[in-house]
Amino acid sequence: MRIVGTQDRSEIELDPVKAYRRGRELDALLPRTGPPVVRGVTRGTHEYFNRIDAERQRQTARALNSA
Repeated sequence: MRIVGTQDRSEIELDPVKAYRRGRELDALLPRTGPPVVRGVTRGTHEYFNRIDAERQRQTARALNSA
């Protein structure tokens, strides 16, 4: 653990109420980071789904890097 500046920047929140609120705030940010998920049944090989996952990761990285 390091103290930078005048604030203690510990990553672990010891107060459960503050930790819960912080977690809820972070969870609220997650849906905005990725493209919408296609609903329904999709069939394919393992390689096909790996390609889809890789493309989704590239799109997410491009969106985050351009922001």
